[in-house]
Amino acid sequence: MKRSTIILMTLSIALLSCKEIKKEHPIEVKITNESSDHKSDADVNLDLDNSWVNEMALNNGIKWSANTETTDGVREMLSLIKDNNTTTTDDYIKLGVTLNNVKNTVVKECTMEGASHDNLHIWLHPLIEKIELLQKVQNAEGGEQLTSNIKTHLEGYYDYFN
Repeated sequence: MKRSTIILMTLSIALLSCKEIKKEHPIEVKITNESSDHKSDADVNLDLDNSWVNEMALNNGIKWSANTETTDGVREMLSLIKDNNTTTTDDYIKLGVTLNNVKNTVVKECTMEGASHDNLHIWLHPLIEKIELLQKVQNAEGGEQLTSNIKTHLEGYYDYFN
């Protein structure tokens, strides 16, 4: 209950801080367990949407200026992924919680305005959804795939922001 309240509050803050909400794309996680005659295999199919890239725009060919707290938060999340020795489902869930805490700080300390802020939110909304999914992951394979996708997403920040 407490976790869902925190998530709801975070999403509310993020949504309320936007002047204009861009079209969002759903992220779908399909986890199926198929069993064979001798053993059970987990078949994880994660359809993670990275179409946010198609909605991003540079500032007349130049990267947007971002506030220091946002860039520091992205750097910290990348460092957490790089330095984390995740092997179990619980490890991935804990990583998701830690990433969520850093993301909450980024949202809370955001001072960006205008078009740079709008583009930040195009980038941020899918990241929020991916981090939420990582906190609910049901197996290590799914956690590994989500973490890899989150890492790629975070690295994409530097394509659009200074």
